Amino acid sequence: MTDSSISKFFEKTRKERLDIVRDFANLSSEELKVLQSIDGGISFEKANNMVENAIGTFSLPLGVATSFKINGKDYLVPMVIEEPSVIAAASKGAKIAR
Repeated sequence: MTDSSISKFFEKTRKERLDIVRDFANLSSEELKVLQSIDGGISFEKANNMVENAIGTFSLPLGVATSFKINGKDYLVPMVIEEPSVIAAASKGAKIAR
């Protein structure tokens, strides 16, 4: 996968989101395990309700902004933030700018 514009990413399960990130970033199984095992002190369910596109926690929820294309290359942008609208707005802005 090389296109960071992922339809309905926010509706996918954590596993589906992590699978997409793994495929997009060509993560090794060890790197994927790190993302799966991060315990930032809050449950994934709580983090998922706090931010858009949660994939884990890092003392604050760890989410991914989608649709970024910079100098012709697609990126998924990790963001650690407690405000849900920031990731959603960044993803929407990136999608519009494409």
